[in-house]
Amino acid sequence: MPDSVSVEQAVREGWYPEEEAERFQQIGTAVAGDMPAPEMARLAVLDAYDRWGESSPRELDLLLYPSVWHQGPNGWQPQHYLQKHLLGGNVPAFEIRSGCVGMISSLELAASYLRAGEDRRTAMVVSSDNHGTPLVDRWRMTPGALIGDAAAALVLGKEYGMAELLSVNATVIPEADAVNDGAYPLFPPDATVGRGLSFGDRHEEFRQRLLKAQGTGIHLTIQKTMMQQVEQTLDEAGIGLSDITRVAFPHGRREDLDGQMSWLGIDEDQTTWDYGRRVGHCGAVDQFIAFEHLIATGGLVAGDHLLMVGFGSGTSVAAAAFRVLSTSPVTQGARA
Repeated sequence: MPDSVSVEQAVREGWYPEEEAERFQQIGTAVAGDMPAPEMARLAVLDAYDRWGESSPRELDLLLYPSVWHQGPNGWQPQHYLQKHLLGGNVPAFEIRSGCVGMISSLELAASYLRAGEDRRTAMVVSSDNHGTPLVDRWRMTPGALIGDAAAALVLGKEYGMAELLSVNATVIPEADAVNDGAYPLFPPDATVGRGLSFGDRHEEFRQRLLKAQGTGIHLTIQKTMMQQVEQTLDEAGIGLSDITRVAFPHGRREDLDGQMSWLGIDEDQTTWDYGRRVGHCGAVDQFIAFEHLIATGGLVAGDHLLMVGFGSGTSVAAAAFRVLSTSPVTQGARA
């Protein structure tokens, strides 16, 4: 996690409107400066293996690298950077492009891969984004939310760990495909013509398009799909909402959180809102850096359950349920 730049500083510098600071209650956002996203990913992988306490990244059976923003030179893929500096060439490694649900949906792929072979022991999901580029204004790109930079790496194994992945599910709502396209042409791609990214403008264009076509019911479809994903995930995990200690949502607007809390029947103190408004929306890693924060600060202890809920452009929806087994460094023999 890079250091956060405060909203107070952003207002002083003229980056962020003072009236929005008062209205949206954001506190700051993590800013990585000129550190490349793949290098942040490399550091996250090293940290994960330091905690894992055994073997090395070269003994992985699979690496998945979900990403949201551009990672490096055109025609270049970030997982190759990790293969060069950490993994070697024998570890299958792939970049995943499924937006802000990429980390959760990659868990489903990784778990399925491990279960498909008896000799497959560990997989890694790592994601990293540095949004500090000319095509992004992190302070104004999404009204009510700030855009942050971060990386997270998670080792998924069959035998033991600090938490158990009980269930994970991801799906797509094709009717909401255009939510982020801004009615721009598919060709040439935005980045090749220097067109900036403003989710606020694009979401408003999509809303107006729905109103004209009398198709606003898609918003109810998104909420219904979210609830279906949560219900399926909890059912597969063998637990209910009453068993959930904390819920990690994407870091974003408070008004979106209010709707999600209402649908799930939970209170603010069960969410990760207060942490999220200090670091910003950091691509696909929000729920996982929040998980780390909860473990580090005592917000989750052994026996607790964490529910992750994710949304991605397209629109994709994902959910995952975890049971915390230990908040200490992982040791051989802990229950899987």
